[in-house]
Amino acid sequence: MNPSPPRESEFSIKRAAGSPSLVIRSDEELTYLVEIDIGPFKGLDVGEATFKSQVEGVDAASVGHFEATFKGSYLGYKLDHRLHSQHTQAEEITLESSDTQRGSENRRREIRIERREEGLTAVYSFDGHCKGCEDKAHFHKRWPWGKRRHCKDCDKEKHRVWMEPRERAVPADTLDFLSSIYLIRGFISAELEGIETPLLDKDRLWDLSLKSGEARDIEVPKGKYACRKIIIDAKKPANESHEKKFSGLFGMKGAMNFWVHESTGVMVQIAGELPFGLGVKIRLKDAKGAPAGLVPKGS
Repeated sequence: MNPSPPRESEFSIKRAAGSPSLVIRSDEELTYLVEIDIGPFKGLDVGEATFKSQVEGVDAASVGHFEATFKGSYLGYKLDHRLHSQHTQAEEITLESSDTQRGSENRRREIRIERREEGLTAVYSFDGHCKGCEDKAHFHKRWPWGKRRHCKDCDKEKHRVWMEPRERAVPADTLDFLSSIYLIRGFISAELEGIETPLLDKDRLWDLSLKSGEARDIEVPKGKYACRKIIIDAKKPANESHEKKFSGLFGMKGAMNFWVHESTGVMVQIAGELPFGLGVKIRLKDAKGAPAGLVPKGS
């Protein structure tokens, strides 16, 4: 079964032959309750996550946006995390992706994929602590009688500076992780079992596989939905030399359980593990501009 043609309020990014397009809907906003588990305390409400998609322009001039934010706090730790991806189809820059974290910890990361004569090139920019800078505001005394020294490391936003960018070649159809989540809708609507895509995390390349798994009803604040589990597998390509572990959405570690609506592919619940061993669940509580088929059971 072939997917229906995109509506005027959608921007479709064509991918390799036989692979469903990446479809970006205009004016969609999904809101999620964020809960964490700390020891015996389960389901603590710590904040809210929002996923938005937007389309600007028309035809060849179309620009599609994905944005995900996670704002929360618990026991003095504050997090304001924003992911943003911008897609074009006819420009020299095909994808721009940013990862910005503010609060108790601060960092900035940006990826830009460009069309060049030699092929697609990714430019990875990132910030780091300003070790050794000459800014006197960054100097302090460890002891009242000691000499003023530059701070060795800190989490202050104003003490972070952009480092030298790193470049590398990437294959066609390479995505960031936020964008890859929306590919799920494509293979669900096309009634396929899954999809594969090259994935760039910082300047490290992965082969990402997204496959449909078991069926189950999942109850969230928005209601009860018939869902499919999405099995996520990230493997290091044979020609990659890095030894890092894959890091997913909002820095989740290890296994991530994605449950999506069985007919629309919209995310209903995400469960995983944050740094420091904290279990986290992101559960749908509101949906604006979502596909018409996103209906709770019994409605």
